[in-house]
Amino acid sequence: MFFQARFSLTALFLLLSSALALSSASWSDRQVLVMYDASLTSPEDVSVGQLLESQEHFKVSFVDYADDAAQLFLGEDAIYHHLVLLPSSKRSAAATGIVDKFKLLEFFNKGGNVLAVSSAENGLPENVRLFLNEADIYPAPKGFVVGDHFNKLSVGSDNVLEPRIIDEVKVDEYKGTAALVGNNAFALPLVKAPKTSYTASTKDAALIAEKTWTLGEQGFLAASFQGLNSARIAWVGSEQLLNEELVRWTFQEKGVLKLQFVEHYKADEPGQSNRTQYRIKNDVVYTAGISEWKRGKWIPYTPASEEDVVQLSFKMLDPYQRLNMTALGPGSSTENGQNDLTVFFVNFTTPDHHGMFTFELDYKRPGLTFIEDSRVVTVRHLANDEYQRSWDIPNSWMYMVSFATVVVAWFLFVMNFLYIGEKRPETSSKAKVEPATKKEETTEKK
Repeated sequence: MFFQARFSLTALFLLLSSALALSSASWSDRQVLVMYDASLTSPEDVSVGQLLESQEHFKVSFVDYADDAAQLFLGEDAIYHHLVLLPSSKRSAAATGIVDKFKLLEFFNKGGNVLAVSSAENGLPENVRLFLNEADIYPAPKGFVVGDHFNKLSVGSDNVLEPRIIDEVKVDEYKGTAALVGNNAFALPLVKAPKTSYTASTKDAALIAEKTWTLGEQGFLAASFQGLNSARIAWVGSEQLLNEELVRWTFQEKGVLKLQFVEHYKADEPGQSNRTQYRIKNDVVYTAGISEWKRGKWIPYTPASEEDVVQLSFKMLDPYQRLNMTALGPGSSTENGQNDLTVFFVNFTTPDHHGMFTFELDYKRPGLTFIEDSRVVTVRHLANDEYQRSWDIPNSWMYMVSFATVVVAWFLFVMNFLYIGEKRPETSSKAKVEPATKKEETTEKK
């Protein structure tokens, strides 16, 4: 009983201490938890911890895998913003309040970022490996290392696959493990293994395909995953690949986009923006401002290449129009402020179809946080007084000319019949009168 009560008080003290530390930190401070194995290293020797402590806005806490009182959540809220998982000599960890597959998934779904580090001698706890498997990242088991019988096992910039995340790597002799990466669209391989390399257990004397984890460029020395909520996971097979750029990307200090504003309006009524109703065949202008977080401030976002375009979809059930937006130039999100965004715009005409339509901006690129924005509007039909008159339609001119021609021809015909036609000849009337006169004279004689 005494032991249980003491354990409960200790757990409560740790929870309250973590909550107090979180609440006392400023809004810009980011709480980072580093899980380590005390039998392998100490907090003073953790390279990633030293890297984080050099950044003023990170508040780093260290917890041993053997600490069974440590917790990741206080109620339903996460105590930390970021989590670092270092190698462990044991398959399971006593800190089940943190190192648990379902708790890690919940932490990730709530927006937490996770950085996992393996090594050549030691792996990650089984629950961490299962968590990474959910992200389609499959690290090699404990004791599997990367080797090469043909070339020196060096890693350079040629092995980098995502320069947006890791721009440069230089390792003269790599000592670590590798992982397989699935076909998940959100799983991003970062550093590929050399062509002639392999990953196998050091206990196996003979190298056969059935006992290897990866062969050649099939294996990856570093991989990442970004969810739809823009939370991030990064895994590296050795501390040799840890650098500031990777840590900053994992903890969303790099590669973060922000949609500053969205406006849409009729081309002839720019003062009435974000209206809820349009008419068919209206000329519409759609604009959006996008910023990128870089070196502690927002700057105008510039796509990586000309093929990397921001697209707008004007859709009902399926997109009626998918349009490439053009960069108008830098702008400011505040009045008289510095340029911190790029304005993108597109002009288009609403389709000749009425109904409920959606302005959908969906911009997803590897290594960048996702931008999604949907705005529903009504597209109505023409009102009774908005239809074109006959004289405004070129195809109707033929019928109008035909109608006018018939009317004029009928008028001329009537006028000609009534007033302009030939008069009756006088001789014919006299001929009819003379026989009657002669007949009367004959009657009188008799």
